[in-house]
Amino acid sequence: MSRPTELEELVGFLHHGNTQIRQIAAENLVPYSKTQPSIFKNGQLTPIKDLKLLVKDYAPIAKIALTILINISTDPEILKSLSEDDAFLETIMARIT
Repeated sequence: MSRPTELEELVGFLHHGNTQIRQIAAENLVPYSKTQPSIFKNGQLTPIKDLKLLVKDYAPIAKIALTILINISTDPEILKSLSEDDAFLETIMARIT
């Protein structure tokens, strides 16, 4: 088993218990959501699950999480995960209404 790259480690911080660490990780991942969306597909889409939860987090983190999800939703596998998750879609609808 190979060691995770620094970028993969950064993605892992999306589910950290400390709000500031989650925010810093999310902020630093925004550019990679455009250039390397595949980093969010590790471990049975665990980073996607983390991002879905972050949408319910502290408002600045939620905004960043949504930005990342929008950027990576062009990937068919990620789009399917987002569009078939009724609880996530309800959360999104509650946020925008």
